[in-house]
Amino acid sequence: MPLREERLEILRAETRELEKYLSDLPEEAWGLPSACDGWCIADVVAHLTLTRGFNPFRILRALRGDDSTDDLSPRLVLGDVDPVSDAEEAITLRKELGGDLLAEYIKASRGIVNALANVGPQDWDKRVFRPSRPEPVRNLVDIFICELAVHGWDVRSRFESQAGLSPKSVAVMVERIPQRATWWSFRTEAGFASLPLRYRFEVTPPAQNRVDVVVTEERRYMEAASSNDAHVTFRCDGETFAFLMYGRIKPEVAIADGRMSYTGDQELASAFIQRFTGG
Repeated sequence: MPLREERLEILRAETRELEKYLSDLPEEAWGLPSACDGWCIADVVAHLTLTRGFNPFRILRALRGDDSTDDLSPRLVLGDVDPVSDAEEAITLRKELGGDLLAEYIKASRGIVNALANVGPQDWDKRVFRPSRPEPVRNLVDIFICELAVHGWDVRSRFESQAGLSPKSVAVMVERIPQRATWWSFRTEAGFASLPLRYRFEVTPPAQNRVDVVVTEERRYMEAASSNDAHVTFRCDGETFAFLMYGRIKPEVAIADGRMSYTGDQELASAFIQRFTGG
């Protein structure tokens, strides 16, 4: 199956699964805390409604070769606002929509799936406006898969202790995460020795990848594993890597549970475990 059709099928599957799950939730469940810190389940759904609602319009503009700045409300921007503003927008929308939230989410969700499905292979690389930087249409599919997967887990894990991510969504997330702008943090207090640091992640098959988290005085970034030796090498499966990078599991918990191991400098490994914060 061509990559375009494969990705669209994953997106459809994630969309259907979350829509059904939310439709089956009793009304009293929507106010319960989710796994996304500070958000109830309804807030998570409002976030997904906000971050997906703009896309059909922007995709139509992209098909005309237009990726210029537009005047859409910040509410309709996917991943381009700071976390505090994003949370406030989601909570505001949740309050505004009340009992109509699920219907609005389904409308927005189906709208973007339909819009993407109607983009032909010849237009797959046309660029869509985003305030951070224009992105090819194909990237949006992966972004939405990641959003649905992690936030769907935020909801399901509240009721299912063994909730996990689908293998196909994990494969997309492992590929996509290194392409994102830095959204995690690594504290480097004054006097911290040995900068720059290179922490390697070897993600085991089937969702295989090798990437480096590089920490310098000026910035922290992720790149494909280089030929340089790493100070510490972590090894984990794809789901653990995704949960770690999205801040859904702490490094010390992943290690204690046997989900992640490491080799290399013990002191620097401990510094990473103590100071890394996904998000």
